[in-house]
Amino acid sequence: MPQTASRKKDLRQSLRRRSRNLRRKRAMKQATKVFMQAVREGDLEGAQEAFRQAQQCIDKAAKQGIIKRNTASRRKARLSRLKKAAETA
Repeated sequence: MPQTASRKKDLRQSLRRRSRNLRRKRAMKQATKVFMQAVREGDLEGAQEAFRQAQQCIDKAAKQGIIKRNTASRRKARLSRLKKAAETA
């Protein structure tokens, strides 16, 4: 456990940030799962909306530094590829 006041405050801040980051990460994963489910079921309209939501969550996570920009770009590209394949099939 931290001894000095500044380290105690740092620990509190760290725990708050961790909680916030985990919430954002969970939201991103959940949005991706919803999209994948819609694609699997063949629900094109649902997939379209879920894709927008997933993309938005990924962008927010990247903007806040939870994931890196290239990681966000890669994930969005993969989702986009799946959406395009579902539309043509």
